[in-house]
Amino acid sequence: MLNERSEKRWEKMRAKGKRHFVVNSGVLRWGLITAVLYSIFVTYLNNGLAGILLNDFLRTLLIAVIVFSIGGYFWGIWVWKWQEKNHRKEQ
Repeated sequence: MLNERSEKRWEKMRAKGKRHFVVNSGVLRWGLITAVLYSIFVTYLNNGLAGILLNDFLRTLLIAVIVFSIGGYFWGIWVWKWQEKNHRKEQ
């Protein structure tokens, strides 16, 4: 169940459109943030603190940005559909 504040926030997001939501929330926010955090974590596990300065980090980051951006696209679509379903239930 969405409260009134969440409902208003969703209405604003909804007005911008599905594509805007998927790109901004899925690809850019979720995808890129996850890619950076993943790259730091994996590089640290493999090489220690000094590994963050190595080319391994950049290579890992490049691959992660591609993979997590694609994942973020699908995550954004799923969240949009889920939010729309909840929105319809409330009305």
